[in-house]
Amino acid sequence: MAKFLFAWELGGGLGHTLPLSQIARPLLFEGHEVHVALRDLSTAPAAFGAAIDHPGLHLWQAPVWLAALRGLPESATYAELLFRAGFLDPQRLRGLVRGWRSLFRAIKPQVLLVDHAPTALLAARGQAMRTASIGTGFFLPPRTHPMPPFREWETIDPARVRAAEEKALATSNAVLAELREAPLTRLHELVAVDEPFLLTWPELDHYGARTAEARYWGPLSSPAQGVDAVWADGDLPCVFAYLKGEYAAIEAVLGVLAEAPFRTLAYVSSLAPTMVARYGSKRLRLSPAPVNMAQVCEQAEVVICNAGSGTVTTVLHAGVPVVMLPMHAEQLLFSRRVEATGAGILLTETDARKSLRIALRRILVEPGYRQRARAFAAAHAADAGEDVAAAVAARCVALAAQTTG
Repeated sequence: MAKFLFAWELGGGLGHTLPLSQIARPLLFEGHEVHVALRDLSTAPAAFGAAIDHPGLHLWQAPVWLAALRGLPESATYAELLFRAGFLDPQRLRGLVRGWRSLFRAIKPQVLLVDHAPTALLAARGQAMRTASIGTGFFLPPRTHPMPPFREWETIDPARVRAAEEKALATSNAVLAELREAPLTRLHELVAVDEPFLLTWPELDHYGARTAEARYWGPLSSPAQGVDAVWADGDLPCVFAYLKGEYAAIEAVLGVLAEAPFRTLAYVSSLAPTMVARYGSKRLRLSPAPVNMAQVCEQAEVVICNAGSGTVTTVLHAGVPVVMLPMHAEQLLFSRRVEATGAGILLTETDARKSLRIALRRILVEPGYRQRARAFAAAHAADAGEDVAAAVAARCVALAAQTTG
């Protein structure tokens, strides 16, 4: 049996832990040993469910950068994202890398699988294990020099892009020199792995469809779990909303949904009880727990969400159009890709405050959105029954075999 280390270092929420748990399950079922180092261990119970008690599963706290850096501009490139994870300070970054090396020595994994864990990959340089990565595209940037900026809605000075890469590269190489490892020649080598798993479709890749050599495995399926989807009685259209309580325009959105001529079922994470009492109405039912998305996709005529890739791909796979309210650059870029298919509408925070009711009416009344969502689903119908998590797990087992001869 093989030994695996799964690592998540940057980002937030179940969107990172849940994919790792889905890939871990078939490995655990086959008797392999799976160690999971998480940025936020509190997400593990919800992601792993009953599997959290499996004797082959071992949870660790990932070494993570805790300092909040101030005075930096909004990140526009992958290198600038790294700045906020310690890649401006080689002296302190060494501590995180040493932490990962300590985990490697304690666990002795044959395969390291990362979901946005660049420091783990830096620490893995020269180590006797295979490496792999999962992601929907944003955290798996193209292997180009320099890597392209992702704030495509702005003009980014090429000199800024080059300078950021040179700085992140210099920091990386300073740490590698102290470890007596070979230097990187280009920053994209930091995220180069033996097997990159692009868990998306080419149309939705944040950086656009890549070369023929890139393999798209498709998105992971959404687990069929959660409370039953139950809307208020009546014959008005059914709308489902899956939103974050920390979304800046959440009160404006709930205010619209409470009065709009639709039957809305909503799950809003971290929503205060006072807000539930304030906005719950005959037309807006607020669920106290996550809702079964399989049932949602069967009944809802449109879904509103903060553009999490798992939610959006699940909805599009079912041929349901989506209204997206992104909270950060990664979600905004992803929303632009979805909107380009014609199967959804992107609303910025300002738009959400002013135009949500209009957008919902458009997507419900104009047949083009549903037609294009169904066409998108039909184009990917062939992979609807595939178990992508099991396929990725099987490939990880094959990688492990390469380390044992």
